[in-house]
Amino acid sequence: MIEMSRIGFKTILFPVFVAGAIIIGLLLGISQSSLSGPLSDYGIPIGIFFMIYPAMTKIHFRELGSSIRDVRTVGLMVFLNYAIAPFLVAGLAYLFFFMIFSHFGLLSSAVMTQVFVGIILLGVAPCIAMVMVWTNLAHGNMSKAVSFVAWNSIIQVVTTPILVYVLARTSVVISPYLILESVLLYLALPLLAGLGTRLLLQKKGYFSRILNALGTVQTLALLFTILVIFWSQGKGILAYPSLVWMVGTVMLTFYFVLFHVGYFSARKARYSYEDSTAIGFTVSARDFEVSIAIAVAAFSAYPYVAVTTAIGPLLEIPLMLFLVWIQTGRETRINSVKKLVEVSEV
Repeated sequence: MIEMSRIGFKTILFPVFVAGAIIIGLLLGISQSSLSGPLSDYGIPIGIFFMIYPAMTKIHFRELGSSIRDVRTVGLMVFLNYAIAPFLVAGLAYLFFFMIFSHFGLLSSAVMTQVFVGIILLGVAPCIAMVMVWTNLAHGNMSKAVSFVAWNSIIQVVTTPILVYVLARTSVVISPYLILESVLLYLALPLLAGLGTRLLLQKKGYFSRILNALGTVQTLALLFTILVIFWSQGKGILAYPSLVWMVGTVMLTFYFVLFHVGYFSARKARYSYEDSTAIGFTVSARDFEVSIAIAVAAFSAYPYVAVTTAIGPLLEIPLMLFLVWIQTGRETRINSVKKLVEVSEV
């Protein structure tokens, strides 16, 4: 059991801060809705940048190069992300909406079909931004996470239209420029800033204090991003409260199941906790920016598709933070077992 004195005051209060950011964001969405557009356009990219940049300062360039060339690990990630994840989310959506929720008459068949398509859009595109934040918070292998993001940014341009066609029976076109913009904003720029910071300052005596300060910056940026997302998209909760919990049931199950499929598959293959955690978050986190863009461009005549994809980021952050909490507890238990083994061998 973790001693309370070792947890830290900030860690204990962090769930309270997250809940506070959600509540404040919803209240601002009601009272200051006119500002939600500009805040979403500029606030979310800025917030995500300062969430990812501190994590990038922990990466060693040599480790990054070897991670990108690690065919075995990348292959496992690709298999889980493109052969398992889309079909799992589609199966869960069908189970809950067409077999359970329809049985109780909670939604009309027309709305359920649109929501089903929206959930598929959330499931087919793997995350190329926030996955690095979750991996860092759970003390996973950041070099592996960055290499996974680099591969996913290339692969999903080809696979996403195919998967949407197969699962939703409709044709869509994914703009490479949309993916390129995300890669530049959420991968290239933070990576260059992090590697530059490490190169310039890692030999300084105060570098550890800088890393601690950047950790605080990351926490504040996370809370700011949560506030802005709920400010800009929170109307979906108020306009479609029942839809939120129904979509949440599917996505919570999806994130939880797929994360643990990825994590335990990697552990079974004898990967370390750090590598397995990076794989788990990479295969479970989704690219809601791409999902929303597809919904708006290709399904403008079907409003519930766009509403469902807008609900996605509202749910993903709290759910992924829950998985981070699970992983930090798991890491503590693994380290405790290692110490016991080391003591017994002395």
